[in-house]
Amino acid sequence: MVSAVVLAAVRAENMGEQKVRLPLRDKPVLQRVLEGALASKIREVICVVSDLASARRHVKVEDERLIWLVNYRADGGPNSSMIAGLWAIDPNSDGVLFLAGDQPFIRSELIDALIDRFENSSAPIVAPSFMGEARNPVLFRRELFPDLLKLTGDRGARALLEKNQDKAELVPWAEEIPYVDVDTRADHERL
Repeated sequence: MVSAVVLAAVRAENMGEQKVRLPLRDKPVLQRVLEGALASKIREVICVVSDLASARRHVKVEDERLIWLVNYRADGGPNSSMIAGLWAIDPNSDGVLFLAGDQPFIRSELIDALIDRFENSSAPIVAPSFMGEARNPVLFRRELFPDLLKLTGDRGARALLEKNQDKAELVPWAEEIPYVDVDTRADHERL
């Protein structure tokens, strides 16, 4: 069983608001991420937010696999949300897939490809790659959960991926669109 943790608690300082709530065509950015995850083989989705009332007001997704989690320490950076989400997943999960709440074009096909590789290998880390470079989302096997819980700094899981690069499996993905994120107002307007 694979659980997903969607990291949606960090505020975009340069936008003055929660970037994951910004509308993208007809839906908020976060809603697009959640719909992609819920359309996949993921067994549960923990969505980590800093303001539950606001998230529920903007994001219209109902699914019994979706669990909302408030990270009151969201200003502590992305690692605090990763750790909160990791503590919240089902104790029977074999792995956790961390999804960025600001990557609205993530699709179930990519997530399912990562899960298939995870289930058919013993690699402790499975990640997609574009042009030979590892990208998000990254799936970690249970054996690395203790290391994830010790993460500090801004680099998050990227440092753990680099440390275990020789044991990680990359799934080549020909399209760059799933990795596009909304970091700035210009990104949002362009999309």
